[in-house]
Amino acid sequence: MITDKDADFHPRDPSDRTWTETTFLPFAVPEEGIFGNAYVLARPNMGVAISSIVVTRGICLQPYEMDFVDPQMHLPCPDKFSKYTLANGLSVQATNGPRDYHLQYENVLGACSFDLKFRGLHVPFDPHDPKQNPLLDTSAAAPVDPRLGAAWSNGHFECKGHITGELMLRGKTYKVDYYDGMDHSWGPRPEVGQRSVSWISLNFGDDLAFHLAVPMNLRRGEVSYDKLRFGFVVDKGEVVGLTEAQVSATRVQMMAMSNHIRIKDVRGKTWEFFGTAIGGHPWYSFNPSHTCFQMLMRYQHGNTVGYGEFGDIFGLDYLGERVSRSAREGQ
Repeated sequence: MITDKDADFHPRDPSDRTWTETTFLPFAVPEEGIFGNAYVLARPNMGVAISSIVVTRGICLQPYEMDFVDPQMHLPCPDKFSKYTLANGLSVQATNGPRDYHLQYENVLGACSFDLKFRGLHVPFDPHDPKQNPLLDTSAAAPVDPRLGAAWSNGHFECKGHITGELMLRGKTYKVDYYDGMDHSWGPRPEVGQRSVSWISLNFGDDLAFHLAVPMNLRRGEVSYDKLRFGFVVDKGEVVGLTEAQVSATRVQMMAMSNHIRIKDVRGKTWEFFGTAIGGHPWYSFNPSHTCFQMLMRYQHGNTVGYGEFGDIFGLDYLGERVSRSAREGQ
């Protein structure tokens, strides 16, 4: 169960140099095709932090097409994770942690800034709580899937919310009024580049939102989506665990241009969605050992239009083993 204390740094072995805590908030201006991220990865035992700010317009297939990228490594780690300001100009405050947040950013070169408030819509989802996650396997013999990585195998919460405020991108100001999910992960996290998992978000205002974590396979250059690892739906304020999901996507290079998602929750209720990419980019700057082919998808649900992140996360070693000139698997 997630409590207000989970907005801050967690108790840890001070000798573990791999201990990591992260905060991630995506935001968008869908009518402009604008999609952005504010991401922080802190290693409090090492006294350092990484911060990656990314904002793009439309679909960027290559990193050099991206409108704004500010990746900062080896920043001084803050003393608290519930209220801090980093040397790159990013300030984060849990105003009602772990549900509500206020993020502000001012680029030192004046190319980008934002002032965003996140209003959480529900009690945060804990994938390690069997009351919330019906797919949780707590047995000692539970298999370890290296595709998931250590990012969510320890502590993690996910919260859907309403993001409002302003974004300035290279001299032009935009109003932000968008729904998506933010998260916080913590625990030992060695970076070995073996992840292969899709992070999927669908959001239809205050009353309906979904989150899915789905491992992926990459064989002979083709990406396929495995069984649901965990997920939830927020249905009129009620958080309900998911039991099944089937995901497929069409892509250009590694970037998903459309997708098809079927979802079933623990109550037996089902949904089906078709998504179309309206923005996105290859996100290399959040972690040196990984990349995320991250898209902003548009969905239709009845008369309601929704949006959300569709992020295919790959470890660079996972890709090197399968698609490089020296690849040994999946050929």
